[in-house]
Amino acid sequence: MTPKLKTKITSVPKAPGVYLMKDSRGDIIYVGKAKNLKSRVTSYFGTYASENSIKTRMLVEKISDFDVMITRTEVEALLLERTLIKHHKPQFNILLRDDKEYPWLRIDLNEDWPRIEKVRRRKEDNAVYLGPFGSAGQLKILLDATFKIFPLIRCSRYEFKSTKRPCNYYHMKMCLAPCTLDVARDQYVNMITDAIDFLNGKNKDLVVALKQKMQSASTKENFELAVLYRDQLRAIEVVTQKQHVVAEDIENADIIGFLQNDTRSAFHVMMIRDRLMISQDSFVLLSQVQNAQNAMVDFLLQYYDARSLPREILLPIELEGKDDMRDALLDGHPEVKALDIRIPQRGSRFDLIGMANKNAKWQIEEADRNSDRRRAELELLRDKLKLTKIPKRMECIDISNLGEKAIVASDVCFIDGKPSKENYRHYTIKDITDKPNDFGSIAEVMRRRLERGLKEDDLPDLMVIDGGKGQLSAANNVYQEFKDSHGPFAMALVSLAKSKPDKKSRKKNFIESANPERSFERVFFVDKEMPLALAPGTAEYRLLTQIRDEAHRFAITHHRKKRTKISHKSELETIPGIGPAIRAKLFETFGSIEEIKKANLDQLKKITGLRASSAVALHSYFNGQNSEDDNANDKADV
Repeated sequence: MTPKLKTKITSVPKAPGVYLMKDSRGDIIYVGKAKNLKSRVTSYFGTYASENSIKTRMLVEKISDFDVMITRTEVEALLLERTLIKHHKPQFNILLRDDKEYPWLRIDLNEDWPRIEKVRRRKEDNAVYLGPFGSAGQLKILLDATFKIFPLIRCSRYEFKSTKRPCNYYHMKMCLAPCTLDVARDQYVNMITDAIDFLNGKNKDLVVALKQKMQSASTKENFELAVLYRDQLRAIEVVTQKQHVVAEDIENADIIGFLQNDTRSAFHVMMIRDRLMISQDSFVLLSQVQNAQNAMVDFLLQYYDARSLPREILLPIELEGKDDMRDALLDGHPEVKALDIRIPQRGSRFDLIGMANKNAKWQIEEADRNSDRRRAELELLRDKLKLTKIPKRMECIDISNLGEKAIVASDVCFIDGKPSKENYRHYTIKDITDKPNDFGSIAEVMRRRLERGLKEDDLPDLMVIDGGKGQLSAANNVYQEFKDSHGPFAMALVSLAKSKPDKKSRKKNFIESANPERSFERVFFVDKEMPLALAPGTAEYRLLTQIRDEAHRFAITHHRKKRTKISHKSELETIPGIGPAIRAKLFETFGSIEEIKKANLDQLKKITGLRASSAVALHSYFNGQNSEDDNANDKADV
């Protein structure tokens, strides 16, 4: 321990709070909470650290500095710890995958005709969000069941607006067809509210409510509506009868299984609603410095940060400060009045914990098997390409352009054979302005990547360039420049060329109007004249084509966005009175060019700084002659 740390430790207060461990670069590598900051922080540098696990000693070896943040209570420390972990994503903390990778269900009840939509990100837009769901397959099953029960809108907003007659879902009694038929909005909104209850697992309450609605509609002699409620009740019965009662004495609970080994932690969550098992989630995470209790605390705080709380959480291990954890979880869920966190020792709850633990054990064993398989594949790739070490980190650069505009590049990253999306990067080409130049673009991206990589010490073991000998040569010229100026550094460089029609078979098959035979994918090397052919089905073929295809997909996505932005910008620039400031305000207000096109004249006139004449011009541009009447009414304002 350095003299600086010794001095700093003496000033740490004996108070609850959060501590942030930093490495030599000042990056936060671990966030923890404590009832007594002085005692906890001191323990990292005393005999406790030397007696603890290898992972804890690894953390201590990297600590160069630390900060503390004092809180009034341990509950506040728990909440602050969750926020800091989510923001900084420290290397040695348990981290759930980012929520944007999980699907959500979004329902905007403020729309004229709300619909259930699958989305990847939750926004602060006053819509109802359900999820996130750990399995897209399970979500599909749940949605299919929902649409069987509730005849809700399924079509896109464009289809809903433009259709002239009801679709087949209406004729199958799976949609009310408000697009063309006279449907009471209140009735529809009530139905989608019931669907939200069903998706939340509130089947028991929903059945009671539907029976009351059916009776009320029948009493009022609204038999068509009564039949609709009856059909919904029957559909709920059919959907739920396939599920089995888990425990008569458990109505609303999450059962969490847990297993930890030297490399991983696995959590398995089983969700019971109305005594029925409705869903499950599994998470296999890299196991860092935490003991089992700390790992469980991190998991609970992150898992329920964006999910609804049950009335009961069953855990396999005892938690220190269980009451504080309960208060911390309730803090973000004002709709939940009470929460019971239990560690069962016997009975049906204990049996369910055993079931959840078995699932966690299977998940971690499966992750180990997959890891062994990926390592074997990476070893085969190392041997096939004759690399000096296993390419644990691989990256691939791809160029995408449209004429002279929107020339972009992507650099995707795979770690241990799996995509590492937080390390993906887009590049907008700056040096090439007159005409497309793949070689020059690759050289620019390679230069920028090496500059950043040497500065941040995160260069890949293997860099793959999408292309042939020319693209590889352009990248290698920059690579050699950096080696000459910065000294040697370890990074293998190859290019991957797509398969192409075989010349000999092309003439023959052209006459027969058949598809020509194609060559293998080829890997080009800096120091070899002949490329290496990749036989389909081999480990090296799968790894290299997967990262190349991902780089291409990522580049195309960015290219389309940039091209659309350029198109929209030039489109608005042609309209009189729409300058840069007004364009910015339009996009800020409406969000996209499509929403600007749909805006009516009154909405446009509310834009600060947009003159009435310019609003008329903008509306007329996108709506043609449809706005002539509006123009006549606004002449006095022009």
